[in-house]
Amino acid sequence: MATIQAGRNVLTLINVFTVTPEKQEELLNYLISNTDEFISKCPGFISANFHRSLDGKNVVNYGQWESMEAFQGMLQSEAGRKMIEEGNKIAEAIQPNLYFVHDTREV
Repeated sequence: MATIQAGRNVLTLINVFTVTPEKQEELLNYLISNTDEFISKCPGFISANFHRSLDGKNVVNYGQWESMEAFQGMLQSEAGRKMIEEGNKIAEAIQPNLYFVHDTREV
């Protein structure tokens, strides 16, 4: 489960995928199955959360990793490279960015 907390030295991946509405479900299923079968078994993986836009044109992955090294290790593996290659065939564009939580607020 994702825990969003400032000061917790967790690497956050926010990946925005642009898709055609008819491919949104396909991309979500692809990402979820890859997470279940591969990513969740990678050293340093913490969580993945998938969001779908109401207009069907975007999918967002909010992922957490223990470190940059763990995240890069997953990306540089053969399975990681294949996952990206196949995901690029479904999505029209992919915008990954890495973050650390700066602050949070709750009511």
